[in-house]
Amino acid sequence: MLIRPADTDDVADLVSLFEEWGHPLSSADVRAVMAEWGSTARSEVLVAEIDGEVAGMVAVSAGPRLAEPGRYGHLSGLAVATNHRRRGVGTALLQAAEGYAYGWGCGRLELTSSRSREAAHDFYRRHGYEETSQHHARYVRLFDRDPPSPVIGIGPVAGQT
Repeated sequence: MLIRPADTDDVADLVSLFEEWGHPLSSADVRAVMAEWGSTARSEVLVAEIDGEVAGMVAVSAGPRLAEPGRYGHLSGLAVATNHRRRGVGTALLQAAEGYAYGWGCGRLELTSSRSREAAHDFYRRHGYEETSQHHARYVRLFDRDPPSPVIGIGPVAGQT
């Protein structure tokens, strides 16, 4: 098994993985996602390749902490093709993501997982991850449905005119 950065040659395989993961995207959308990740510092989409076939993917990034000095890693997604599950692919991808985060100076790696993915929760627990949602709530605001108001009085803000 080879763990390597994803590239544009992987788009067709990634479309299938996104579908299996429950987040279907077109080829054009996968290319756009890959371009965004590729242009973002301290972020990487990795794939697991077995015999020339993409068997899984993971996306990891690093961001600054605010409540204390340092960085934290964020695992944005991990998916393994159905025909490659229970063969160590997920573990290899998770370990690679952890290695990237640690190499970027992160003191922790965080992730979220849908409550409906109990097998994924068991996987993360087996690898030393602790559920902390009893202590924190997660809130999301979708700007395409409810755009924020323009920021007034603090100078130019990226993306706002």
